[in-house]
Amino acid sequence: MTSSSPALASIDLAVVDVSAKTIWLFLHVRTQDGAEGFGEATLFGAEEAVAAEVAKARALLLQRPLPLPGGALQALAMAQASSARRAVTHALEQALVDLFARRAGLSVAHYLGGPYRDRLAAYANINRGISDRTPAGFAERARWVVETLGYDGVKIAPFDGLNWQGDLAQRRRALAAGIDRIVAVRDAIGRERRLMVDCHWRLSRLDAIEVLRLTESANLFWLEDALDDRAFSAEDFRSVRSTANGIGVRIAGGERAETVADIHDIAAAGGMDVVLPDLRVTGIRNGMVMLQCAVAAGMEASIHNPTGPVLDAISVQVAAALPSFAILEGQVGETALFDEIAGGRPTLIDGRRPVPDGPGTGLAPKLSFDAALPKAGSGIATFAGVAGAGADA
Repeated sequence: MTSSSPALASIDLAVVDVSAKTIWLFLHVRTQDGAEGFGEATLFGAEEAVAAEVAKARALLLQRPLPLPGGALQALAMAQASSARRAVTHALEQALVDLFARRAGLSVAHYLGGPYRDRLAAYANINRGISDRTPAGFAERARWVVETLGYDGVKIAPFDGLNWQGDLAQRRRALAAGIDRIVAVRDAIGRERRLMVDCHWRLSRLDAIEVLRLTESANLFWLEDALDDRAFSAEDFRSVRSTANGIGVRIAGGERAETVADIHDIAAAGGMDVVLPDLRVTGIRNGMVMLQCAVAAGMEASIHNPTGPVLDAISVQVAAALPSFAILEGQVGETALFDEIAGGRPTLIDGRRPVPDGPGTGLAPKLSFDAALPKAGSGIATFAGVAGAGADA
């Protein structure tokens, strides 16, 4: 063991019970020489499984002279790993990259070979923070985000209860309600700001084309995850993209992509303009390679970043370290806990997020680690019936 590869002394878990939709899970790692770093393992509906994997990681890694971070990640690697094992492995990677960057006195972006930019185009995902799901409720929250917080881009998920396989009459009602919400938000934020619509894989090809037709005047920046790639063909995706591009709208997706092979498949299908993988799913270094491959294939790079402040801080640094990057998502308005843990609200300058250049991510989260998991059943394993959340109808 060398001075650059100290053994891990502790791996601790913090649990933050945010809402009926959300429980955040954060990792804190510390080496024997006192260096520390933070990662996020939030995995909706699988909190107990994540906690169990953290316990396994402790048994495998603590007090052992492993070369870090690669050796630690290799120790956790396994064929057919569960989603919880992958979430913990990737959170550990985040924490170790943060830790070693702090030890070197570098920002994570510098540690990863960047940064290529010191400010990021950014948009606010406001969906989980909208309790009033009427068009007026959507409009009110969107107006607050752009006028009070200074964002010049907003993302909503307006199609509550829509299921492309469901009853036709109910589908038509849900589709119409979603269109009304989109129009109301566009009216609230003005024409000059970006408006993204996340469909959570709820639409059929015909539904998606109708949404694009009925919202043409709303000037969407992109339509995200309209079709489920497990149910629709590449031809369906290309048809929707062709319709969207014909009216100046991008098609975005790819948050479930895990590997470079998945990016190859997305590129070969020809149905997307913007790819936004999730670092909880891909890991940092693999995710960066995936996004560089996507750009080489002619798509734009973004990052899916809908969870807590630790993943947000990591995502900012990774986005800055990528040679080509379009725009970054941020979870805004779901809970005041985000700003409390982060030590303040993200600063915007002319609608763009500055990239912290202090050691690590620049985040010193205010958290109590090794807190108990919420009572069994308080987290949700499905989003069915929860307005505005997730992919279930």
